[in-house]
Amino acid sequence: MVSKSFLKRFRKLDAYAKTLDDFRVRTATGGTVTLISFFIIILLVLFEVTRYMTPIMKSEIIVDGGKMEKMPISFDITFPHLPCYMLSLDIMDESGEHISEYDHDVYKERLDSSGKTILKEKSDDPRNEAAKLVLNHNGDLPDNYCGPCYGANPENKENPCCNTCEEVRRAYADMGWSGDADKFEQCVREGWKEKTTAQSREGCRMHGTLSVNKLRGNFHFSAGRAFSQGGTHIHDMSQFLHNEYNQNFMHEIHHLQFGSHEYNLHKQKRTKSSTLVHPLDNTKWGNMQAAMMYQYFIKIVPTEFDFLNGKQTRTFQYSVSKQDQLVTNGGGLPGVFFMLDHSPMRIIYSEWRPTLGSFLTSLCAIVGGVFSVASIIDSALYRAERISKQRKQL
Repeated sequence: MVSKSFLKRFRKLDAYAKTLDDFRVRTATGGTVTLISFFIIILLVLFEVTRYMTPIMKSEIIVDGGKMEKMPISFDITFPHLPCYMLSLDIMDESGEHISEYDHDVYKERLDSSGKTILKEKSDDPRNEAAKLVLNHNGDLPDNYCGPCYGANPENKENPCCNTCEEVRRAYADMGWSGDADKFEQCVREGWKEKTTAQSREGCRMHGTLSVNKLRGNFHFSAGRAFSQGGTHIHDMSQFLHNEYNQNFMHEIHHLQFGSHEYNLHKQKRTKSSTLVHPLDNTKWGNMQAAMMYQYFIKIVPTEFDFLNGKQTRTFQYSVSKQDQLVTNGGGLPGVFFMLDHSPMRIIYSEWRPTLGSFLTSLCAIVGGVFSVASIIDSALYRAERISKQRKQL
């Protein structure tokens, strides 16, 4: 049993001395202040809980290591006045790598004059249903058929034949030649002229994912077959520049993103996070002139996100400027060009939230602070009320 003398000594440590109920004065003003105080405390506590539960992003900038890596590029672009059979995608960088008519994970959708999808097809398949019907009406070819390449690929011993219009056109492009498809028997048999005439007023939506080296370079959309001649990148644009269908490179960029999609998936699960902006999304540009060169100069900044759950995502942000010019006398190539340049700096966003200790400290500060301020206000109001009554009595 604890002795009464010990309890009496322990009472001396009480910092919260209590007054007798007989000496307490309760007023309507004090009750109002108390209710308002409780409301403010509840409101501030909810704000503090929300702040504690919602992580924020803190950023820092470091020098990028310059590690050689592949960079994915997701794009979705519509060309309302350029048919799919004519549209091509090329990739070039300062290391000398050059990929013509890139088609891996890249798809085309034919569009009618109103912008509605006609047919989905892989970008390396120029044939359509009309061409297949023409081929069927011309009968079956013999099993030992070996179509001529018209002088192209003379050193190709493994496959010296060009059995389709596509193979003839590709062989000519590899040689750096341009040729009239109407003079190739394969193209006549497959109805190439009929197909191009039928699709000449269509548009094209091209979308997919590129994988490029993290080097200065460009990827561009142009018309006609691409080939190299004298170390120069050339497109056979004779069919595009001399047409009566008002074909041009007017375009709309629905989406353009550099880097991983994992950040967007993770961000959807958060109530608040740093926003990754894609400046070229939903961009429209162009006019009805055919020989126009549209250039986007893009500065790419490596970006890293470190989340509280230990997950790490590396992606890219970018800024952009643009210009256009009318191509005359061989002073450029009509098309849409994305010129890529990389920043030597890396931005790191680290997800952060207050510690449990700081959260509890904030709650105590809210409760204590509100009650202290409310006590001062109540005391001031009580004294003002007493002084007012005393003056009335006098």
